[in-house]
Amino acid sequence: MSSWEPTAEQWAGWTTRGYFVIRGAIPRDSAIEMRGVIKDLLLRPEPDVKADDDPMDPMGDSPQARSARFRKLSNFCTHLPLIWHHFYCSDAMTTVARYFLGDTFFLKYNSCFVKPARTGSATPWHQDNGLWRDGETEPFNFWMALDPATTENGCLQFIPGSHKLGIFPHLLYDDSIHAELPREEVQQLIADRGTQHCELDSGDVVCWHSSVCHYSPPNPSPHGRIAIAGVYSTPQITRRRKLPKHFYWVFRNGEPCTAFPPQQVDISEIPGLAPFPEAEETPAPVG
Repeated sequence: MSSWEPTAEQWAGWTTRGYFVIRGAIPRDSAIEMRGVIKDLLLRPEPDVKADDDPMDPMGDSPQARSARFRKLSNFCTHLPLIWHHFYCSDAMTTVARYFLGDTFFLKYNSCFVKPARTGSATPWHQDNGLWRDGETEPFNFWMALDPATTENGCLQFIPGSHKLGIFPHLLYDDSIHAELPREEVQQLIADRGTQHCELDSGDVVCWHSSVCHYSPPNPSPHGRIAIAGVYSTPQITRRRKLPKHFYWVFRNGEPCTAFPPQQVDISEIPGLAPFPEAEETPAPVG
């Protein structure tokens, strides 16, 4: 079982900018194979996973149009053993997660993001913590490019250092696809801090703090892109009394959880908050 430590550059990126990149985290051939599996899923008449329609859906019935009608697939990895074993439960990703989270953690979210050529829509500026609103501020976020993600085809953008500014209230606008950062606040943040484009090749992974502000623009280019992402968390971070069905064990007590379908987290295994300690002496009432 291998171990991992960030390079000086990666650690500086994590602490100062709020994100870092692992080049070639997954072999390029494996990333391309995963892309093929997802394209097959997208071409089905109705994928048997939660799918969010793309606002720029071309509404055609050709295979190309059908593959472009979604912007996001959620909780999809339990249908695809190749992606579970070669990404979410892979040695490449679990060694990184263990550095930040320790020897016991589970997959909190898993998503696939689709940005087809010329029709892929924007994902608005947001903080993941601002969308979740569950009090869990330190889970570990990761996102892998299956196709090259470039400035031209709508790669991720970050506002460096924004993870140090706290969690902003998020708003819904008439044209929002989900809650987003207040647009006036975004303009000021960009004026103060600028933005950084995160270009990735197939198999590269970007990891970010769940409070860093990020965005991806529309894709006007002739080159589409697909990416898969996830969030790891731990029983110590999680404070929910009711867990959604898509929390799955990845590592427990230093051992990988390689079974497929993956094992769902049992609510009874998540510890509650410790009781308040009792005072050693009872002081006289004040006042």
